[in-house]
Amino acid sequence: MEELVSGMWVEKYRPKTLDELVLPEKYKKEFAMIIGKGNLPNLLLSGPPGGGKTTLARVICSKYGLLQNPNDNLLMVNGSAKKSRGIGFVDDVIEPFLRHPPSKDNYRVVFVDESDKLTNDGYDSLRAIIEKYHVAYGRFIFTCNYVSKIPDAIQSRFTHYAFSQIPKDYLMDYAKRILNSEEIKFEEKTVSLILNNLYPDVRKIINTLQRNSLHGKLDVTEESITTNEKRIIALILQIISCLEKAEDSKIGGIVNSIIEVLSKQELEYRNIYTDLFFMDKIPTPAKIIINRYSNSHQNCLVSSMHFMAMVFEIIKALQSYRKAVTGK
Repeated sequence: MEELVSGMWVEKYRPKTLDELVLPEKYKKEFAMIIGKGNLPNLLLSGPPGGGKTTLARVICSKYGLLQNPNDNLLMVNGSAKKSRGIGFVDDVIEPFLRHPPSKDNYRVVFVDESDKLTNDGYDSLRAIIEKYHVAYGRFIFTCNYVSKIPDAIQSRFTHYAFSQIPKDYLMDYAKRILNSEEIKFEEKTVSLILNNLYPDVRKIINTLQRNSLHGKLDVTEESITTNEKRIIALILQIISCLEKAEDSKIGGIVNSIIEVLSKQELEYRNIYTDLFFMDKIPTPAKIIINRYSNSHQNCLVSSMHFMAMVFEIIKALQSYRKAVTGK
């Protein structure tokens, strides 16, 4: 298993030190000071996917950061997993982990990735635990896409850093450095094709580079790397374009195409909601609807129908908005 992991490019080329991370200079200085002084506050790292939040948390919790013994002193939690979102996981796993003092380190760290997916009961239970163990050695690192979903009572106990996506031109250089290091032949337009379809998902970009370079040359087609999530997003952008041009007669065919894609397989709806919300091309009235449906998606009965309800509401809202502005 170790040989398999070491052969994965996404792990081989993952930044391991603070200097290797793409961060604002101000952030680098502050995190360097945190690591240098060994004084770790509770950290809340927010922003869209692809900004380096999770990688930074991993660096802080490694031997290049503040934990020399992460096997004993680090608890990693997937905040979006059903079993770890609620009060039961907090009471049965997180608090028992914090009851034991750290071994060979100053802290025991609970790293909750996608913390904006926790339930209200989970947050209520966490608040008391954060307060209880912070005096001694307990520290928390939260990452999230939407800081507004983190209760104020939790946010007040954290130092907050907002992240932006890693620039696409940096990822282009990063991808080419990996290919050159692995002695893979490639054309720049092929790398651009991968980035244009998979940005800002760095992990997926690197995995795609490796998977399509098995014979010493990068070889992909657009059809092979365009995900159904990207197809859905492209179709919704087409709907918005039609509405802006008052070409409503074309919308029915696009809606049928969305339904066809949704019927093929279960999608990563969370990624679609997030990508749409952070796109500049999505008008504000549509973003308000996307945010609401994203918040309620976890508890919906049928994911595809829930998503289609959002699509129809966006169409209706933008038609009403257009009529109010232009009279058409």
